[in-house]
Amino acid sequence: MSHPYHGESSAAAAASSSKKRKHPEQPPQPTAVAAAPGEVAGMGDHSGAFERCGKLLDKLMDHEDSWVFAEPVNARALGLTDYYECISDPMDLGTVQRRLERGRYADPWAFAADVRLTFSNAMTYNSRGDPVYESAKELSDIFESEWPSVLAAPPPPSDAERRRKLFDVISRLPMGVQVMVAEIMKKRDGCVREENGMMELDLDKADAATLDELERLVAEHGGAPLAGVGDVK
Repeated sequence: MSHPYHGESSAAAAASSSKKRKHPEQPPQPTAVAAAPGEVAGMGDHSGAFERCGKLLDKLMDHEDSWVFAEPVNARALGLTDYYECISDPMDLGTVQRRLERGRYADPWAFAADVRLTFSNAMTYNSRGDPVYESAKELSDIFESEWPSVLAAPPPPSDAERRRKLFDVISRLPMGVQVMVAEIMKKRDGCVREENGMMELDLDKADAATLDELERLVAEHGGAPLAGVGDVK
């Protein structure tokens, strides 16, 4: 499939654009400052950052002009005889999306490099003022404005959010672990009542330190087979 361009026809617009100058101008370089890999909190296996990369890519792909960059440029079909003289390393958002989905990127910075290359190529081959150049510039600006949020560690969950997650997990833990949870809550006056071996817990009585202790306990036993269900409120 040919690379889409604005204008009367794809090939005509692309060819017209390429004939505007013999020496393509260099596109403006991104000004956003990205943290070095070791400076990004919570990166570990990069899974959280890659999830945010996917969301940012979705935002770019949802843009009304994203179709211009959705597939590789078909230079032969468009008659762009000088394309590979100007562009030595072609890239497009469709290729970026496939690489991200297939886990081909070693880290988020490799993903960012391909996104930037996509827009840099478009601004190198097309002249300033050309619709393709302007679309690439607009999408590049969106990417650079959103990129710091990809690298930033998400804010820690609130105590209320932590209690909700524990509420969903505790009742599915093995009965022996539930008893351990109850013992922890008893020390905080968080065990409302105990009847016929069933304990009703009030997680609102758990402060941050207690939540830490409960989360460690759940993490240690979360993979165990599910067992009896206790009442937790």
